[in-house]
Amino acid sequence: MRLGRVLAGLGTMWFTTGAGGLPAQEAGAEAVPTAGRMWIAAKMLAAVETHFAHWEGVPDLDLDAAFRAYAEEAAAAPDRRAFSLASMKFLAGLRNGHTGFFDPWLRERFGAPLGFALERSPDGWVVRESRIDGLEPGDRVTTLDGRPAEEVIAELLPHISASSEREAVRKLWFQGAPLWPRRFTLALADGRTMEIRRGEQELRPVEPRRYEARVLPGGVAYLRIPHFETPEMEDSAIAFLEAHPDAPAVVVDVRRNGGGTTPMRLIGALMDRPYRGFAQSTSFSVGLYSAYHRIGQMVEPAQLDDYTRGYIDAFGEFEHPRLAFPGVVEEPGETVYAGPVVVLVDGGCASACEDFALPFASSGRGTLVGEPTSGSTGQPYMWSFPNGMSFRVSARRVSMPDGAPFEGVGIVPDVEVRPTAGDLRSGRDPVLEKALEVARRDR
Repeated sequence: MRLGRVLAGLGTMWFTTGAGGLPAQEAGAEAVPTAGRMWIAAKMLAAVETHFAHWEGVPDLDLDAAFRAYAEEAAAAPDRRAFSLASMKFLAGLRNGHTGFFDPWLRERFGAPLGFALERSPDGWVVRESRIDGLEPGDRVTTLDGRPAEEVIAELLPHISASSEREAVRKLWFQGAPLWPRRFTLALADGRTMEIRRGEQELRPVEPRRYEARVLPGGVAYLRIPHFETPEMEDSAIAFLEAHPDAPAVVVDVRRNGGGTTPMRLIGALMDRPYRGFAQSTSFSVGLYSAYHRIGQMVEPAQLDDYTRGYIDAFGEFEHPRLAFPGVVEEPGETVYAGPVVVLVDGGCASACEDFALPFASSGRGTLVGEPTSGSTGQPYMWSFPNGMSFRVSARRVSMPDGAPFEGVGIVPDVEVRPTAGDLRSGRDPVLEKALEVARRDR
């Protein structure tokens, strides 16, 4: 399975440094002992220096400066909430979606759902989904508590661990709930205002994305797979393919599929040709080479004898070395369906979902339609503390089989289609419409 300066609350104001303000009486009063804070900070730094595989994604990061700023903030944090938010921000600075700090206490105390999610569009910030009566998909939000939405969101994003701003925005409304005030007001482009009262207002029930298997007009077989977390999901999809081997085309919808276990059997059921997997790399360290590198940073060349200078010239550039492996060529299994395949993807397709999409992208077996996938993976090194806090550091970086970047980019579809505010408002699905057009073209 493949494995997201803060101050105490000042009334209901927004923090200018990025954390949502809370009334003073709601501040996270539980303390984290100083020794415990330093232990947590030290373990995170050691894990980053040893295991982090994505240095090329943060070429301008000064880790020493970032950690020093974090250590000062962590030491001065007045309570657990402030410490946890500072820790989130430090690891989020590595700009990797599989590297992050987690505190379930923070979510339990301050994680009441917002009830809505926005996305950036050419028209501004548009409601992508909502559980609040009167706030509907397609509504455009202009301000939050009187401040431009873009400005407020930009202050919150540095706390969200993500490999791209696009991924961070998607995570902000759910994983970032503790950053938001208890109450705030949205102003909409049509002149209406909407008060958000987290934990108080009634929300419509969450509509789960269910597995769906049906035959569309024209005989096209349609599969919607919301996750790959259970073997039953894969079993059902394969059984549906076995029942429709002569369908003129198959559309597999994995939008908003957050992953689970890579569905190798389903991939095999749809593939009719060899395909190459992700190329991979991981960090490693050679103590002696690191020592030479450090000497080269500390000592002027004129102060070194020729022998030592020769070693530094030879090995002193070994900063963050990597072991790299080309993607493995996988042979097709027992193909169940050999006709045209169209795969629907978006930014919510992540981790094992991207493992599923890759064979189609790398082999030409099918056509990908929609938006680029999440663009984050990386088998994390994980650590948990007795107080419930934990962190993970991504130890693997992958790229596309041809060497093109994947991290922070995702798998780019063959046919890019982005729903507009009007599509969201009307409930129209232009991605599925385009997929059916492609299916008719390809059969």
